[in-house]
Amino acid sequence: MQQFHIDGSCLATEPPKYGLADHDFEEARAFQNDVVEWIHEGDAPVATVRAPTGAGKTATFHELIDAHELTLLVYPTNALLRQQRERFTEAGIDATVLNGATLEGHGHVRTENLLGFVDPYANDHDVILTNPDILQATIQDMYRGGRAMRFFDWFDAVVYDEFHFYGSLAASGLLLQTKIIAERRSNPNILLASATPNEDFVGFVRTQLQLEVRDIEAEHVDDGDQFRQRVEVLRHETNRIIEEREAVVELLEDELRAVSDYDEPQIVIVFNSAKDSNDFHDFVAREYPDVFEHVEKDNGFDTDDERVDLDGEEFYVLNTTSKGEVGLDYDVTTLIMENPTRASAFLQRFGRAGRESKATVHVYGLGRGPWGEDVDFPTFAGQVYEGLQDERMAQDALADLVGFRGAYGIAVREDDYGGFNPEIYADLATNVEHYGRWKHFLEDVRSELEAVGGLGGKYKQRDPEAKLLEFTEHCFEVFRGLRGRSLSAQIEYPRGDRLGLTTYDLVRTLRGYDIDHVTDDDVLVVEPNDGDSLSVVTARLPAYETEPTKYDEPTSEIEETLQEKIHRRIDRVSHNDDFDVNTDLLHRFFDIVRITDAIIPERLTTATYEIEVEDDGNGPPTVEAHRRQV
Repeated sequence: MQQFHIDGSCLATEPPKYGLADHDFEEARAFQNDVVEWIHEGDAPVATVRAPTGAGKTATFHELIDAHELTLLVYPTNALLRQQRERFTEAGIDATVLNGATLEGHGHVRTENLLGFVDPYANDHDVILTNPDILQATIQDMYRGGRAMRFFDWFDAVVYDEFHFYGSLAASGLLLQTKIIAERRSNPNILLASATPNEDFVGFVRTQLQLEVRDIEAEHVDDGDQFRQRVEVLRHETNRIIEEREAVVELLEDELRAVSDYDEPQIVIVFNSAKDSNDFHDFVAREYPDVFEHVEKDNGFDTDDERVDLDGEEFYVLNTTSKGEVGLDYDVTTLIMENPTRASAFLQRFGRAGRESKATVHVYGLGRGPWGEDVDFPTFAGQVYEGLQDERMAQDALADLVGFRGAYGIAVREDDYGGFNPEIYADLATNVEHYGRWKHFLEDVRSELEAVGGLGGKYKQRDPEAKLLEFTEHCFEVFRGLRGRSLSAQIEYPRGDRLGLTTYDLVRTLRGYDIDHVTDDDVLVVEPNDGDSLSVVTARLPAYETEPTKYDEPTSEIEETLQEKIHRRIDRVSHNDDFDVNTDLLHRFFDIVRITDAIIPERLTTATYEIEVEDDGNGPPTVEAHRRQV
């Protein structure tokens, strides 16, 4: 184990300007002044704010809200929406949350409900807090009727907070949203805020969308407003916290004995997997009940568990996962974290400690690197970016993803309405570099599919060309949403002191859990599999339902296997001169789209269960599990 410390850090300050002065701030951090100057005086439609966790980005949002009639704040998680609404409400700002749970009805009724949030005659909100999934569903015509896109007409002030959170597929959606908002409004203020912004995303806004961007960055100084305290770092060689669970619990025992009040969380444990997080929680419940009474868990498994509401609980220790990389607003004095391997995610986790008080951070799986000396926080952040890699978003891949989103949005509307809307064409096609390429590709795939089957058909149903076309069309469905498709099911699992009931990704669940039985209400009751080995799971995919694929491996390995298969199949049909789809574009399509994000299995098989999947494209897929007759 290696130990070193990171000194506290200060930010440059200035006399406050505009609303910051009106609210009697004695001083403002320099970057905050830069933001309010851009709001009132700037010509650039977009600004990006690079400021560390806890530096005060949210304070600048108030200025944007005060300067506009209606502001849209976009957050990556629903938990953040609820948290931020409470903060704005406490500050006297009329804020409302717009997400899937707050929308009512179906079809055109749901569209009217969506537009009701921005109707000035129906409400007088100062700000609407939403997630980007709602905006993307509007763009991709998931809300029926041509009027849904009018939602974008009401905002000339938009904040995308924590925009580092998104991968390439989701980022392409945010980029298309940014284009639409910037072109529909004459003088917009679009603010991109993050502690660890994705520079590839910002570069695309500047070069591909051709929008001027004001760069604003918090300046670290030796003598200024201190925003971070000294942090002691202990680097553990072990990769996973669960492998040293006894030592970790002993640490928790020592910490709990040293305090008298347990109503404010000050210790956070961040795992890389929900399974490890669940297992640790269950272990503490069984073996250390005196510790467990002060621990709460909130990871992806808990998102849809109606009995989990941390706002109403008193606890001292939080057990979480990457879900906790954004939105943790506690005075964390002890952080126990696994290395998420990406620099931006690492700094998001690390930055949750030492914001108000001195802190200790235990890091598992970091390995040796440029770190290890006693340095200041900016230097340490630089070492993390040097020693860890971030997934790059290639500009050409982003351009193809944005182009395909636009083409798919037009194609869906043509299928549904058979008409041509010049306004929506301007939103999705005009100034979108690769729109034409992918519009023709979509048309060619669908035209070729029409030649499958029937008397005199070009292909029989089981021909390689037919299978490839069908599989490709299924993968198009990923562009109906923002972040990719998943197969969810109701899961009951051991949570420690009780059985947790939640809705969670079934494929991920089956890698670490075995199905014990299925209730009459179609709830899958699971139990942890034996040891550290993955469960035995195979999947049969659309068009290739006779060819099972191993689905009990990490997602990256499944993706590699599927990519190898699909590119071989494209090469095979490329020798058919009568195949009227550009195979170079087929290769390119699967280069930019992760198959594991795009495809839903038709059937999953475990050691004891067969799980049939019904996916008609009109709603979330449903599952039906039957015990195998072995």
